[in-house]
Amino acid sequence: MLDKTYLIRGLDALCRAHETSYFADGHRGAAIISAYYLCHESKVEKGVADIVAAMIDEHWSHTPLCAPFPTEPARPELLETVRATFLANIAGLRQVGHNVIFPSLGLKVFHELPETVTPARVAGLCKLIEAFTIVDDLAVTEDDDIPYLGSPQEVAELILAELLQVMTAFIDRGQGWSGHLLTYGRALLDLREAGHDDLAEAAEPAFRIYLKRIRMGPDKDGKAFTEHPDIPLRPHQRAYWERRQAGSPALGHLFKYPYGFYGLMDLAQDPALKEQCMRDTFRVF
Repeated sequence: MLDKTYLIRGLDALCRAHETSYFADGHRGAAIISAYYLCHESKVEKGVADIVAAMIDEHWSHTPLCAPFPTEPARPELLETVRATFLANIAGLRQVGHNVIFPSLGLKVFHELPETVTPARVAGLCKLIEAFTIVDDLAVTEDDDIPYLGSPQEVAELILAELLQVMTAFIDRGQGWSGHLLTYGRALLDLREAGHDDLAEAAEPAFRIYLKRIRMGPDKDGKAFTEHPDIPLRPHQRAYWERRQAGSPALGHLFKYPYGFYGLMDLAQDPALKEQCMRDTFRVF
């Protein structure tokens, strides 16, 4: 059963990641949180949550990364410390937006489970945020014609339209930029939904840099990758997870990308766009 203990495990992993490998283990913590919300917020078939929980248990639940944090009284006022740290480290495109993706998921859990807002977890999440010091030197100009973000529906439809373009541009070159477009965009919308409009607004300039970067296409000397097979299964279906269950979750993108995608699909209203995205996203799933 994929209950809220998994949210806490994911949060604990996220808040501990700075002690081990902030980037790799941050991915794993974010993946557990994303898996929970994918199964509870999206219309997935019966049995999906059980398979996802079993995968998390097999690979992560009993590792030191997911060990419980010390029991401490909750201090919800410490959310302001997280917000301040977030704002201080939000400028510029940092490691494909993970400086926004990871803490947005941590904040989402803090809001849902205020009893988890403890000093040790807050300190850990802040250290994770501060670990993202590598800033891309790319900049957006008016000549780039990169749109500003509008309503949630407009943002979702913009991202899904960009997704179709970037998936095509990166055929045989890896779909990491495509997948992270989903998680990065979803992070901005999660911040808005939680009432952190100022954080979302502060994060928008770097997201627009991300849009510029993906429109540039793959590097000429980039590595070649084998494309995913075009199979008629998607992550809302039990059969999809039965097919993937035996493999390794690696850094957990198999949970994070669908979390981003289905959240955007729920907000989008353009039927033709949604149909094409559902048809073509075998490339990232």
